Amino acid sequence: MGFLAAIPIGATQIEIAKRLLSGYIFSAVMIVAGAVTSDFTYGIIAMYGIAPFLQTPKAQAIFSIANSLILAILGVVTLRQSKVKLSEKKDAKEFLVKKHASFVTGFLLAVANPFIIYWWLLGSRFLGSVYGIERYSTSDTFLYLISGALGIGSYPLTMLLGIHKTKKFFSEKTIMKTTFIFGIALFILAAYFMFEGVRYFV
Repeated sequence: MGFLAAIPIGATQIEIAKRLLSGYIFSAVMIVAGAVTSDFTYGIIAMYGIAPFLQTPKAQAIFSIANSLILAILGVVTLRQSKVKLSEKKDAKEFLVKKHASFVTGFLLAVANPFIIYWWLLGSRFLGSVYGIERYSTSDTFLYLISGALGIGSYPLTMLLGIHKTKKFFSEKTIMKTTFIFGIALFILAAYFMFEGVRYFV
């Protein structure tokens, strides 16, 4: 279930692919680690009954606007990166590809999407109906959270390995064009989340 939940293309996957194509493998891994940490945190919030506040329309609108701002910043950075050759990028040692910054980026991208709480809650209800669990014990909850987080992290890691293995077939020009497309995609996502957030307040 975690693996399937992670498949839809979003900003996290774009950031992972962008870093891999630019040759920053460890930075991409840290994006995955940050996103999984955030999703796991939301799992704890969902399973221990402190999710109602984050599920209110106002809270979701605020998160949508915050997500939009994060995506817009990453969009600007990505478009700037698309104009720089790979050798120049590696020499620059940009702040955003350092391990701690990448972890924070992955965490912020995921934490700005509290809708993951719904996934944890729906998943627990589904498994409860399948296995006849009326009330989760502490061990059941722990196992569910760990296995769900591993599932969520397994898809981007699979994608990471796939891109890393096929990266050598991409020319530098193709990578630069692809990075530009990623930048545009981030701006489109930013516009969508901004619209969703502002719509609530107006």
